[in-house]
Amino acid sequence: MLTLYKILVNLIYAVMLPYFAYRRKRAPDEWGQRMARDPERYLRRVHDSAGTESTEGVCLFHASSVGEVRVLQKLIDAVRKIRPNVRYCVSTYTTAGHKLAGELFPEAEAVIYFPLDCYFPLKRFLRSFNPAGVVFVETEIWPYFLDCCRRMGTPVILANGRISLRSAKWYTVFRSGLRPVLGSYRRLVMQTDTDRERIVAMGADPRRVTVLGNMKYDAADAIDVGAKRREVRQRLNIPEGKILLAAASTRPGEEEILCRALRGSSCFPERMVVLIAPRHLERLDEVTHILNDHDCPFTPFSRREAGEGGPTPVILMDQMGLLAELFYGADLAFVGGTLVDLGGHNIMEPALAGVPVLFGPSIFNVQEAAERIIREKLGMMVADGGQLSSAIKGFVDGSLSFEKLRKSESSVAEQSARVIIEEFGL
Repeated sequence: MLTLYKILVNLIYAVMLPYFAYRRKRAPDEWGQRMARDPERYLRRVHDSAGTESTEGVCLFHASSVGEVRVLQKLIDAVRKIRPNVRYCVSTYTTAGHKLAGELFPEAEAVIYFPLDCYFPLKRFLRSFNPAGVVFVETEIWPYFLDCCRRMGTPVILANGRISLRSAKWYTVFRSGLRPVLGSYRRLVMQTDTDRERIVAMGADPRRVTVLGNMKYDAADAIDVGAKRREVRQRLNIPEGKILLAAASTRPGEEEILCRALRGSSCFPERMVVLIAPRHLERLDEVTHILNDHDCPFTPFSRREAGEGGPTPVILMDQMGLLAELFYGADLAFVGGTLVDLGGHNIMEPALAGVPVLFGPSIFNVQEAAERIIREKLGMMVADGGQLSSAIKGFVDGSLSFEKLRKSESSVAEQSARVIIEEFGL
């Protein structure tokens, strides 16, 4: 099966080569890295540091997109807390993830795009950079790359691993072909027992699978929450005494539900400011029309932050990658993808900032988090717009209250970091 995969991806690469060349011409840095053209140039610092006697080896940490990059930040911080001199590169797959990684990891030897998973890009990349170890975050299975690492003797770890039910059904079909691919991982550190069962069913060696929990749920330490709250609210010009509701990752249909819920809550707009952040910024025009149709005056986030547009009751998020920080200024949150049948987005992120979270019944992507939130009274599920309206009203008038997340003594990131240090011999 692996041989068939290699033949197939290399044929696709050959057919797509003119397209890749066109993309490289339009975006030379991004596609030069994806195709691993002249890797010595963008990995210059790797070679400079690896040439010194003081190096402990340069590791590669990979996170696909924005959410995984934020998880990776916790993991790398934990590794560097134990091994401050560790050298590392960060690779991402999406443009948004690459941009955020460049901001979060200024001390990295390089922040790069992950190479295409086929022969020539991987040959060029790994000939230039033989990492001391590779860490993938969450669900990352690149068969060709993993096989190359196995042949080179490079240890590979999957951290914060997660396998959705839908993915598990698909992967299990190819169990016989996946077994040698999964055998390339030195350790598979999974989030839950269910994830462990699923990846073992896919062909992973159970002796290499460890369950430590979800790094996304590590409460932030070393953050002055009160100071952060004041900073965010000042940044957004939220008047004293106003409740800030952050509606995150909303999907089509949910903005209309939210607008009706706000209008039915009797506390909007007099006592509330609402930050609405659509999951995809391409929908900003659509959401603008919805807000206008429901008589909800708004200002785009970028203008509000610049002090323009006045104190409107709604702020429309028009920038990516800022929500995790802005949650610290909120009093209440609603997370989208849950009132429509999409399975939900990261409902724990507000709770990590000490903000109670409301979410709908579609939670198959975040089942574990939903159960924890309900169990620990960090928020609640609302069945529809009517219950959402009642919950908002109850929170504002004080009849509905929630707990705050308590930080565990040893975070998942710290435990995962120790696994990495042990397996890589750092």
